Amino acid sequence: MRVAIFTQDERLYLPRAVGQVIQAMPGDVSCVLLGAPMATHGGKWKGLKRHLPVFGLIGAIKMGLRVVGASLRGLLGLDGKLGLGMSMDHLARAHGIPVKSVAKIKSPHTLKFLEENPADLLVSVSCPQIIPGSILGMYPQGGINVHSAPLPKYRGLMPGFWVLFHGERETAVTVHELAEKLDNGRILVQHSVPIEEDETWSSLIKKTKLAGGGALIEAIHGVRDGTLDPQPNRDEDSTYFSFPTADEAKEFRRRGKRMF
Repeated sequence: MRVAIFTQDERLYLPRAVGQVIQAMPGDVSCVLLGAPMATHGGKWKGLKRHLPVFGLIGAIKMGLRVVGASLRGLLGLDGKLGLGMSMDHLARAHGIPVKSVAKIKSPHTLKFLEENPADLLVSVSCPQIIPGSILGMYPQGGINVHSAPLPKYRGLMPGFWVLFHGERETAVTVHELAEKLDNGRILVQHSVPIEEDETWSSLIKKTKLAGGGALIEAIHGVRDGTLDPQPNRDEDSTYFSFPTADEAKEFRRRGKRMF
């Protein structure tokens, strides 16, 4: 079964998950479609203004240094083909997979690229744009998404921040069907992820992305073999959180939580 991967051009955390899927499906990934990183949504300056209050100045500097370090490792080829430190573009090309960066998923150029690289299943990994039904309909097996939270709880943005904010001792990774509403499709695979006493947002993201890659592989094989038992993702049991405000970030730190 062929799959198309929709993700964003981020190199610190996501390549870990995407690299796992690519390695588990040699020759079966038809293409990789890249949206702009969420950190630059609306433009780099707007993205910086939005993220700086959450990460703090020191956190933003740490993030910047990690991005530079990851870039250098990727350029020097120190991380092999798994994807750690590589850009998504380099990761796909290292495995001979067609890859395209797009500003808008619904653009004619995007549709042409997807038509030229058909697949049976669409796999979303932190895709930064809403995938319209017109594109989802191109895939006979539909689409699936991995979310780093125990759906239906913690729908929305930055679930790693919010589970720490609320003092959870456990979170999860959930693979669900893509639906019209965000994080609303039926649950296909869900695995718990423990939260350590000294867990930071960054360390938790690394854990959930690693677990998420494995859950995606399990779900893809389940779709292929028809062995999944979809579970309801009930709206009445759901909670939703948006991007943290500056005041919420201050409260996060007041509670003894750290981004890094």
